[in-house]
This record gives sequence, C-alpha cells and structure tokens, in this order.
Amino acid sequence: MSQVEETLERIKVLPGVEGYVICDKQGLVLRRLPSMTQGQAEVYATKMHGLAKKARGVVRDLNPKNELRYLRIRAKKHE
Repeated sequence: MSQVEETLERIKVLPGVEGYVICDKQGLVLRRLPSMTQGQAEVYATKMHGLAKKARGVVRDLNPKNELRYLRIRAKKHE
C-alpha cells in the first residue's frame, strides 16, 4: 500500500470525517471517497479551485520564489 493510500485510510476512519476530495491545479477531481458521488466531489473541487487560486496569489505576494504545494481544509457542515 502506498503512502497516499495509507494516509487516506487513516483519514477515513477519523471521527467526523464524511469524505475527502483530491483535485489537481485545474480543479479536476483525482480522487474522492467512494461513497461520495462524482457530482458532489466536483462541487467541492470547483469551490476549492477558487480558494486555491487565491491562496497561491497570497503565497506569491509574500515571496515570489515560493509556491503553494498543497492546501488542506477542515470544514464543518452547517445545516
């Protein structure tokens, strides 16, 4: 099992985790929790894509030699 697979397995069983989405720089879904529909994952990826673009800009503004490597978000669903 790869390190990525091991990490995802560890994350899936944490209390409160309902899903995960891994997307690329263009906002395309690369991986999602199997119980999550592709449509749900795409909605999250689209929203994350905009946030990641803004975060990339902030990182570059702070130091043009740096770049955003990954972005991890923990969110709570409010109903």
